[in-house]
Amino acid sequence: MVPTLLGRARERDTLYELLERPGGASVLLRGGFGSGKSGLLTDLGERARNAGFAVLSACYEPPASHRPQPAASPAMCSLVPAGGGERAVALVRWLASGDATPPADGLFADARSAPMQRVLVLVDDLQWADAASLRGLRSIARAVGAHPVTVVCAMGPGESVDEPALGAVLRLLEHHVRLSPLDESAVAERLAGIADASEDGQTVVDVLCPLLAEAAGNQYLVRTLLAAADPQQHDENGRLERPPLHTTLAGALEPLLADVGVAARAALRRIGPGAERVAAVLASLGSAQLPEVIAHAGAMDRHTVEDALHSLARAELVRHAGQRARLHPPLLAAGLAQGVTPSCRKRHHARAAELLLSWGASAEQLAPHLVHGPTGMEGAAAVLRRAAQAALDRGAPDEAVVYLRRTLSEDLDAQERGEVLTLIGAARLDSDLPAAVPELRSSLRLGATPRARARSARSLTGALFAMDRYGEALTMLEGTIQRLRGEDAAAALRLELDYLLVSLGEAASAVRAWPRLRELRLQDAEDDAGRRALAALLSFRGAALGEGAEDVVELARLGLSRGMAPVGDESIVYPCAVLALGAAGRPDLTFEYADAAVAETRARASALSYAQALSTRANAQCRRGAFADARTDAKHALAAFRDIGVDHRESHCVFAVATLAEAFVRQGRTQQAEDLFGECDLSGPLGFHTIYDYPLLVRGWVHAADNRFERALADFLHLGERLNARGMAGPGFYPWRSEAARMHLLLGDRQSALTLADEELRRARAWGVAEMTAVALRGRALVVGHEEGLELLDEAARLLSGNAARFRYAQVQADRGTSAVRHGRPEDARAALQEAVSVAHECGAEPIAQQARAGLRELGDRPRTPTFRGREALTPAQRQVAELAAQGMTNTEIASHLFVGLRTVEMHLSKVYAKLDVTGRHALEQALR
Repeated sequence: MVPTLLGRARERDTLYELLERPGGASVLLRGGFGSGKSGLLTDLGERARNAGFAVLSACYEPPASHRPQPAASPAMCSLVPAGGGERAVALVRWLASGDATPPADGLFADARSAPMQRVLVLVDDLQWADAASLRGLRSIARAVGAHPVTVVCAMGPGESVDEPALGAVLRLLEHHVRLSPLDESAVAERLAGIADASEDGQTVVDVLCPLLAEAAGNQYLVRTLLAAADPQQHDENGRLERPPLHTTLAGALEPLLADVGVAARAALRRIGPGAERVAAVLASLGSAQLPEVIAHAGAMDRHTVEDALHSLARAELVRHAGQRARLHPPLLAAGLAQGVTPSCRKRHHARAAELLLSWGASAEQLAPHLVHGPTGMEGAAAVLRRAAQAALDRGAPDEAVVYLRRTLSEDLDAQERGEVLTLIGAARLDSDLPAAVPELRSSLRLGATPRARARSARSLTGALFAMDRYGEALTMLEGTIQRLRGEDAAAALRLELDYLLVSLGEAASAVRAWPRLRELRLQDAEDDAGRRALAALLSFRGAALGEGAEDVVELARLGLSRGMAPVGDESIVYPCAVLALGAAGRPDLTFEYADAAVAETRARASALSYAQALSTRANAQCRRGAFADARTDAKHALAAFRDIGVDHRESHCVFAVATLAEAFVRQGRTQQAEDLFGECDLSGPLGFHTIYDYPLLVRGWVHAADNRFERALADFLHLGERLNARGMAGPGFYPWRSEAARMHLLLGDRQSALTLADEELRRARAWGVAEMTAVALRGRALVVGHEEGLELLDEAARLLSGNAARFRYAQVQADRGTSAVRHGRPEDARAALQEAVSVAHECGAEPIAQQARAGLRELGDRPRTPTFRGREALTPAQRQVAELAAQGMTNTEIASHLFVGLRTVEMHLSKVYAKLDVTGRHALEQALR
């Protein structure tokens, strides 16, 4: 059961304390509709009766009009005995009469010799008391202290029939208790007692708290909601059982709102003339409105509306934002709205729209009324479309879909209908990807122009591609391209670019696509948009085949000249150009384009493009060795995809999952990477699409890190087979040969290792990218060993010095230092290992740092800091000296302050400058921050 006085413990305890005062007390209890006043009075009366009080109570109803009513019997003061002796009741009646002399009926004859029973007078809805009752209550309140009487009056919203008489009573009520709206803590304990989760895994907080927020702390509404969410039900054996939360709320919410509406209308009728009607119009319109709009919508006099709004505001049922009024709490508005008939609601919105149109209001002001109004209003379709575009611009795709669906109810020609369906599909891409597919199919079918159909087809391709529905995408694209070729060759070519990229995903379709892809040239595009898209695809082609890296970078830059997600261009080729930059050895540019896309797509609230940009930026962070940032971006990308209905096992999510797993394994969190693959169904056989190549590579790294060399080798070799089958033999994306060579070596097959390492190095040198050449050099160095291997590692270190691929650099330096230790070159080894420790620490690549520290210990070193560069490389003594120097102290002053020699200070500062890479003490303050 939900407690009657939920969240009113403080107020209840205050009333209890006042009740126990020996001389009595006079109390005013104030609160709005549904705040719990009556419940507190009932509870207090029960406590008083149990304590031996005589209890008298009165509850007033509003008069039929606000004119003074005929006087009631002043002796009775409308008080009804609710428990207690005759003497106490007679005392109150005498006090209420205002007579100076007590009655001579014997009841008071022994008042001085026998203690009088204590009395509690409870008055509910004091604001509606008649004049005679108010005079009587004033007399009773005056007697508090002189007689054992406690008076508690509850007052809510509403206008009194006799304001002066009410004021006279209020001045005598010494103690005031105000019932403010319940805060979150008031219901938290009760929520904890309800079932922990619903059927789909959502918690009670997820399901119920939004509704509780709509109750805005109103106790009546909160209690009603909690009762619906926590019903007492028993099974056939009499055991208490609790139905699923969603089932409970779904079944209870509609009748709950109906009950709220009934209760609210009863309260509104008590408030004043026109209050119920004005509230019904406000609930029907559903948002804050000007008084003129309310009056016009409800066909009411404006002055009547303003008076009613004033009364509703005093009753705390209306709040004002400037000149606009809205019902409060929101759940109350929902309950009242349920009682408005559909035809009446349409009339309200139609009249409001007419008035706003005459004022020249904006589309965003008109659209909410047009949505609920009747069809056929002049210009409605154009207004709704403008409002939908404005909603999309501010990141409200669901609102845009509502306006666009309403537009379809108007009389549209085929072209307009197709355009609206296209807009609905585009909006759905940013809110619910699976739902976007049928909308985009309809817009493709109804597209009036080749360009409109091409745009719908590109959007549909993006949605299908994101959900691994490649076969559907190819079939749809092939048919659309065939229809467009005879109508618009440029539009057909643009669509063909997406078709070719999707085709590269599978071996069978890739074989058919490569001949056409190889023959494409930049001059084949007829316009700027087509040239950019073609350049993006050609950059990916070059990276896949290992064609000139410089050409790949130039083409990618051209393709991305308007960014990774250009406005109005739904093609899926642009993210591939960003990946091509990474393969061409420019992870710095990859990050720049992805970072710009994240900011841009977030600003324009393009959810699908935003998730893709986050995923791409995460991968760029991995390639740069910023693994902590990569993890953050990958997690946010997965959350963004989930919000629009893309499953974690589908296309784009798979790429983000693999990026997150790579960051884990590079940081030494192998088990987390393995668990992630298990959760996302990537531990077993993988699909043959190219999107699964990357997780296959990362999974091989996970196996290798756990010394499962056979399984790692199988993954690396399988990756190579897949890439070769699709004609993507270039070394830029996935250096599988070097990884497989290392596994062959660890398994004792040196010849196979050497064959793969040599092939990788040959292709990498031809590709001409420093990062991939260094990876291949390291792979061969590990296989050949000896002095030759050390020379190869020296070359790899030179190539990566200053390169953006920081993790690869740390990896090479760690291997180089370890090899130099074995070959008796301690100074070279120490420098390489210290560099490896420092760079690995920057990346968060703990396994590499551990390998390098182990090499240093072999040399007899005992590293005391986690890095050899930056603030964390300073020993406590060095940091102390550096901070004093940064404060402006001279070397001599520092030596005196620390009780050390001047030479010691100089030695410490020299090491500080080297570790912080500064030239003097002027730069210390900034470097130490």
